[in-house]
Amino acid sequence: MARLRGLEVEVCPADGNAIPSASAARNQLIAINFAQLAQLEPDARTRLREAAENGATIYVRGALEPGRRFSLLPFSDQQFEFLSKPADGYQFSTHPILPDAIAGERVTTQLNMPMAAGLDHSVRPIVSSLHRLGFAPPSIFSIDVGAGIAIFDLHPDHGDERDLLAELSAPATRAARMGALAAVDWVAGRIPAIPVPINLVIDDRPINLDYFNAGRLQAFLQHLDSRCPGIHTDFAWTPTYTRPHRGYLDVLAAHNTGFVWHGFLRHVDHREINNYESQFVAGRARVEEITRQYGVRFQPVMIFPFEKDTPRATELLRHTGFVSKVQSMDGPPAAHYYRLRNAGETSFDDEFSVIYRDAIEVLTRDRMLALATLGMPIVALAHPRDLALRRFRRGDPADVSYFDSVLAFAAEKSLRPMSLELIAAEVPAAR
Repeated sequence: MARLRGLEVEVCPADGNAIPSASAARNQLIAINFAQLAQLEPDARTRLREAAENGATIYVRGALEPGRRFSLLPFSDQQFEFLSKPADGYQFSTHPILPDAIAGERVTTQLNMPMAAGLDHSVRPIVSSLHRLGFAPPSIFSIDVGAGIAIFDLHPDHGDERDLLAELSAPATRAARMGALAAVDWVAGRIPAIPVPINLVIDDRPINLDYFNAGRLQAFLQHLDSRCPGIHTDFAWTPTYTRPHRGYLDVLAAHNTGFVWHGFLRHVDHREINNYESQFVAGRARVEEITRQYGVRFQPVMIFPFEKDTPRATELLRHTGFVSKVQSMDGPPAAHYYRLRNAGETSFDDEFSVIYRDAIEVLTRDRMLALATLGMPIVALAHPRDLALRRFRRGDPADVSYFDSVLAFAAEKSLRPMSLELIAAEVPAAR
């Protein structure tokens, strides 16, 4: 998990000499399993506790034998009995190491949950299972140790962190992944209270002479703002369309909207273009013309038509001032996806990023919860046909509600409406 988030990792032998000195700081994490902890010599245990007292985070995990008792030494004199029982679900606490997006979330699902029975109230639950009679003992909990913290996770060591987004999206596996994720992010300096960005993006608009749609567009944007005040919507504009209807643009200007590139010049499959440079030069001239005539601005962000491009096309973006391209995720995320920027880092530094977006049918509440828990932006995709914004199409009143599930989640979690350009400054650079 630490490697996935971009942290430096050192694997040490499980003996006293491997325990860092007591000068360990807030940004140091020591991970050990229950068996290794029990086998440490007294001197090594003392050094481990001193490291925590000076600000280190200790993370203890590993498969345990049901019915046996386990000690929390050297962090506490307490012992607990390990149990594994069927549960009706689980609940995350409001522990400070948990991202606000998932703190307090209750998940209803049938599964076996590990439990630590017999602990007193000095421990702080992070995840607890749910039963018909109420809460059960915790599955993940912590103990404050001086300036540091010791986290105990009773889940076994299995799972594929490379597909972490899928595992956090699935209620049956979410709890088992959260302990390590929360510990790593806490040590990395992520601020759990900062909500993730939210953005809506609509392809293929505006286009030339798009009459008769300003009223529909106004009703649609008013509906968005009523469900999630301040929501930002970006429109993907193909440079070849240089004669949009001014009334359409006037409606957009009255709301929190923006524009991004939708192709170098034309709305075509960019894998079939032979000369990207000439297409870009022609497209840039059109964009400058649109900017002068209509007073709009194109963000240095590209959405390729049909989301089809080549490495050469992407490389041209890197060298012509673009900060990002936006596309749907095809399979598991790339290796750089889970990396965290340094705490508070929100500058481009000449880096180029890939922002991933999702269609509504993919963007379930579970997936949005996983994205927000990871600190990744939520970008929802639509086309004019989804919203009754195509010309000469009879509108369906339900079309204005297309984004409602996303807007409800954004309002519930107080997500940050942001343009794609600003989001690009917060996501990891593409490697």
